[in-house]
Amino acid sequence: MRLALLALTVGCISVGSQTFAFESVSSGYNSVESLELQLSDKEAEYSAFINTLNSLNEQFNAETEKLALLRSRGDELKKARALALLNMNEQYEALVDNPEQDIAQAQTAYRQAIQNQKQNKDDIKNTVSLITSLKKQLADANLQRFTLANAREALVEEIRISRVKRLQKEFDKQDQIQTSQSVACDAQETLKQCITRSNQLAKQKASKQFVDGLFADATESNKISQNKDNSAAQVRLLNHKVESGEFSGQGNYSTTVTVELQGSLPNAEACKLLELSTRYCTYDKEHAQIAPVNVDAGNTITLNDEGVMYELTIRSDQYDDEVFIDGVSYGSTKLSVMLSAGLHDIVITKPGYLDHQEQVRLNKNKTVKAELVKSAINFANGEPVQDILPGDELGPELIGVPSGRFQMGDLKGAGLSNEKPARGEEILRPFAIAQHQITVGDFKRFVKATNYVTEAESENGCAAFIDGKPAYNSVLNWRNPGFKQDDEHPVVCVSDNDAKAYLAWLTKQTDRTYRLPTEKEWEYVARAGSVDNYWWGSDIGNGRANCAYCGSKWSNVSTSPIKSFRPNRLGLYDTVGNVWELTNGEKVVARGGSWNFAPKLARTSVRLELAPGFRSNYVGFRVLREN
Repeated sequence: MRLALLALTVGCISVGSQTFAFESVSSGYNSVESLELQLSDKEAEYSAFINTLNSLNEQFNAETEKLALLRSRGDELKKARALALLNMNEQYEALVDNPEQDIAQAQTAYRQAIQNQKQNKDDIKNTVSLITSLKKQLADANLQRFTLANAREALVEEIRISRVKRLQKEFDKQDQIQTSQSVACDAQETLKQCITRSNQLAKQKASKQFVDGLFADATESNKISQNKDNSAAQVRLLNHKVESGEFSGQGNYSTTVTVELQGSLPNAEACKLLELSTRYCTYDKEHAQIAPVNVDAGNTITLNDEGVMYELTIRSDQYDDEVFIDGVSYGSTKLSVMLSAGLHDIVITKPGYLDHQEQVRLNKNKTVKAELVKSAINFANGEPVQDILPGDELGPELIGVPSGRFQMGDLKGAGLSNEKPARGEEILRPFAIAQHQITVGDFKRFVKATNYVTEAESENGCAAFIDGKPAYNSVLNWRNPGFKQDDEHPVVCVSDNDAKAYLAWLTKQTDRTYRLPTEKEWEYVARAGSVDNYWWGSDIGNGRANCAYCGSKWSNVSTSPIKSFRPNRLGLYDTVGNVWELTNGEKVVARGGSWNFAPKLARTSVRLELAPGFRSNYVGFRVLREN
């Protein structure tokens, strides 16, 4: 065992003058035992809830099958009614030849056919109503399942933290040990040197006994003893007293020493002994520094004022284009400039469009009308893409993503049922996707341009966790999510309908097709080639993302500014944590985890199913551009 013996001194009743810095270990922590009881209760609650959810799913499936049978039966009853009507009409026609003929049976059969069809329609209506109600219950139940799962995972995290605190406290112990030591004095030693060596060995022996006792007395002794040989547990000698010492006739010296000792576990040592991630012992803050962008003043425009001048008017069918005349930018169309007579090179550009190039000979006033043609899209891997909005505002920062194949779903076999099965998928067409989640600043530009009112503002507010459950709060919305944000934070408290409204506006402003990514597209870019739980590996690590118990200053507190953590291999930020991201599909599903959800629920394959219109202060979105 690598034992750090600190401040062992030679001589009696003395402590070395060297100063040692120790991190204080808080004695306050939740009892591991009480947390384990809570976890057991939560596991039982979760298991019971899953049984209820399964029953709800079974009822939904049964009603869906029933509806299919009723509709099939409806087709049969429609035919039966038509047949009964035909039969009754034939009976009426037969009355002409035989007035005595009894048609009551045919009339009764027709009335019964009508009644049967009416009953079938009522049954269909009632079943559809029940299925609609069950859909709502299932959506709420799926959200509740994640709430329970998050509470369960939070307890798992708290237990690990408390285990660390408990072990640190158990090692942060002070004690006195009395030990005896005999040595054979060396012929080259003086008596004083022999006494000193005996006392020193006695103190070392006491220190080893002290450490052995710390390991033996620890609650998780069996666990940590397996890692004892590589332990860096520290022992500090506070004081010692020589109780007795004597020489024997054989040149031996025996001493009895009482030693006062203090133990401690430095930094991440408790995590190593317990075989836990070091994030439970220490937190390293990572802050991405965003360098300011210096904007060049541009070129000075100098016109050739020699000779005759003519007016050149330039128009195009696009706004926010840029006109270059003889290599000098004149801004966007429509514009009119006075130029000298002669040849002039005209280039009209706009991102995403082919350049319009034309040479004009000015010998009179002229007008150039250009029709810009969209360029073919071929998003190269990592190609930066950014549209310009009206007023020279910049759209979301995008990254080009190539087509490709990948493995999707629960690849490790430890996920929730809706993450299964694991399967191979293929992205057939390249696309561009936002580098980061849509920010408050991005959404603010949309609201300013359209006077849009979100569902949280017009209805009953935005959901936030209260007593471990999401509940709507009428004062919360994207402007006030319940914690401090600035324009660089991801927008939250927006529903899937709010996101679609933003995307429709963005599409109109750019003449490009913007939408939410599908789940397949989202997982493709979030994995960035990885088959692990997170794009960097199987463990959440410390300070790598903003999720509960993930070691950042925002964990369990609030959203973090975009680009606060390293991007993945495709250049995308926050595909793990910060806010859940809405996706495009038949169901409202969010991916990626958030600042207040446990690390296990920030795995790449986790799917959070939400009710339509749901909004909360932990759900946002990221945009995708198709063309």
